[in-house]
Amino acid sequence: MQSLGLSKRYGKKDSEVSQFLKKIFGLSLLPPAEVCDCFTLEFLHNLPNDKRVEQFCDYLLENYTDADCTPLFLCLFGPNVLRHH
Repeated sequence: MQSLGLSKRYGKKDSEVSQFLKKIFGLSLLPPAEVCDCFTLEFLHNLPNDKRVEQFCDYLLENYTDADCTPLFLCLFGPNVLRHH
């Protein structure tokens, strides 16, 4: 985020980019099986008009998912943690 210059945008509360980035970090709270669908169906279809956000999402896909879009590190909790949604 810092190398793309998004850190300052993240701190602006009313910014569309800020809201998008804050929501994306919520992916770590989803069950692993739901991360890919949420990311591709909700986030990628609602990208703010900012090339840096696109680059950030590309980075997440390339570094935190495998070829099947299975999250590798995005899940904050293990499969045995009880979640209430």
